[in-house]
Amino acid sequence: MDSPLRAERSSTEFGRLAPRIVRAIWEWMVRGEAPDAPVSPWTTPAEYYASMPVELPAEGASEEALVHTVQGVLSNSVNPWTRRFLEKLYATPAVVSVLGDLVLGALNASVHVFSASPILTRVEERCVQGLCELFGYSTEADGVSMPGGAASNILAVQTALAHALGSVYRRGGVWALVESLHEKGRRGAGARPVILASAGAHFSVARAALAAGLGADAVVQVPVDAHGRMDVAALERLLREMHADAAHPRGMPLIVWVTCGTTVLGAFDDVAAIAPLCVAHGCWLHADASWGGGAIFAPEGRALMRGIERTDSLTVNPHKLLAVTHQCSFLLVRDRRTLSMRVDDAGYLFHGTPDAPDLATKTLGCGRRGEALKLYLVWLRYGTHGLCAHVQAGLAMARALLAHVEAHAALELGPLAEPLFLQICFRPRGRGSKGTRCAHAQLTGAQRYAVDFAPLPDGEYLRLVVHPATPLETYRAIIDTVAFNIN
Repeated sequence: MDSPLRAERSSTEFGRLAPRIVRAIWEWMVRGEAPDAPVSPWTTPAEYYASMPVELPAEGASEEALVHTVQGVLSNSVNPWTRRFLEKLYATPAVVSVLGDLVLGALNASVHVFSASPILTRVEERCVQGLCELFGYSTEADGVSMPGGAASNILAVQTALAHALGSVYRRGGVWALVESLHEKGRRGAGARPVILASAGAHFSVARAALAAGLGADAVVQVPVDAHGRMDVAALERLLREMHADAAHPRGMPLIVWVTCGTTVLGAFDDVAAIAPLCVAHGCWLHADASWGGGAIFAPEGRALMRGIERTDSLTVNPHKLLAVTHQCSFLLVRDRRTLSMRVDDAGYLFHGTPDAPDLATKTLGCGRRGEALKLYLVWLRYGTHGLCAHVQAGLAMARALLAHVEAHAALELGPLAEPLFLQICFRPRGRGSKGTRCAHAQLTGAQRYAVDFAPLPDGEYLRLVVHPATPLETYRAIIDTVAFNIN
């Protein structure tokens, strides 16, 4: 009995079926670009569950049914090609990146060992090298692509712990790390390894602590200033107190986690001021630049991240600001020697050499999709100068939109990052969180715009994320809608 997957040549099936699927995607993109296209076809979970059947049949479907299902998936999805999906820190992707996903699917290669994916290995290494150069790391730096920013942050914490205190964690885990701290005179709760992060840090810091075996309680929050930046004086005070007290109830700081582009305000912690404190107290310095890191292509972005070259590791997500399709994230490290998770008993798999490296030896995983190809194609298509102009366009747009909000007496601004990045928080004046919820509900119900809201110290605000490829007029229309039409 033959497998049904061998019924005909794959190239024959692809040649017949792929054009129909690609055309369905193209038609959906065209519909999304129409001025009156809804950003989302439905507004409630109930409507989505009723929109189309999702079944797993006993017998295979015909090609007609298959194409019809793909069309249904597209028609019942949020459409980023309207350029009005502005709810998250990602938006309309670059077309060349979408095509890169198609290429990766056809290759079906795992970038875990060189022999299985030689050219994708080279592409990833070149992207890592290019990013390290932009962030000011030396030739001793290294990095690896990961499936999302949270994964990159988790690997950063695991890498930092593996490097700490003579690499005892690599061999003996958390128990050995705590024992080593005991030997250094720490006792009780004071021997607990902890991560210091700002109150505005992404929730993945707690996930990283959990994944590393420290537990979410190992994250110690550092207060932020009025603009969402980590309070450097408060950090210094905490470091000094926690080091001085061998039984400090909050533990022993091993990692300081700074954020370059917080999720709500787009704030950048002062890396240049924090880096010397980490050196003085022997802490690993990690920068979560998942959102703001893409700004490194522009001089204005490099100014926001002054001192970033002094971090021990950093995360950057090209699938956000740089319009690469999901997912595409990188962890970069200043010293390549720290990034090695090789398992010595896997000789059946790893046969790499310095000239033909097995990239999975840098991670705790194995199978790896060649996501770096999508950044490579975007970088190739637009060049460093084009990506610089992309970032600069977004920053200029944010300044113009801030002025547009300020011009409306009916609107109230929330806290802002200083300097301003790409987020503007505002709401109907005088109505607090209730006004925010009302505005969000009406925008969602109209199906024309997708924006999000977030809690801030004095209540909830709409969060407008400025994506450089979205027309300025779209943002102005959202602001005007909230100012004039929200009941």
